[in-house]
Amino acid sequence: MKINRHQIREYVFQTLFAMQSNDELNLDYFFKYLTDNDEAVAPDYYKELVNGVEDNKEKIDKIIESYLDSKWTLNRLNKSDLIILEIAIYEMKFVENVPAKVAINEALELSKNFSDDKSINFINAILDKIMNDAEK
Repeated sequence: MKINRHQIREYVFQTLFAMQSNDELNLDYFFKYLTDNDEAVAPDYYKELVNGVEDNKEKIDKIIESYLDSKWTLNRLNKSDLIILEIAIYEMKFVENVPAKVAINEALELSKNFSDDKSINFINAILDKIMNDAEK
C-alpha cells in the first residue's frame, strides 16, 4: 500500500484530532484503523508529524498566538483549524525538506476537507504572515 504525503497529512490530522480525547492513542493501531487495513504499517513521516506536533505543541501554539488578532485566543479557534495550523507550522519550522509554500498549500487542502471557506482564508492569512516574516 503506497501512501503519499498528502494522504499522510490527512491521517495525521485525524490522529491529532482523535488524540484530543484519547492521549493514550497507539499510533500503529490507529493508523491501521484509519486505513482500514490490518496489514498497514504506519509510515515514518506519519509518526514524525504526529510526534513532532505533540512534542513541539507549546512552541507551535505560541507562534500561532503571536499572529492572532488581539480579540482571539487559541481556545476560541475551531479545533480543526488549530490542528491544521499546528501541522503546517511544524512542517514550516521543524522539517527541513518541506518548503513553506508546500506546507501552506497542504494546509489549505486539509482545510477544504475538514473545515469551511472562512477557515481556509484564515489559515492562509496566518501561514502567509509566518512565511513572509521568516523570509525577512
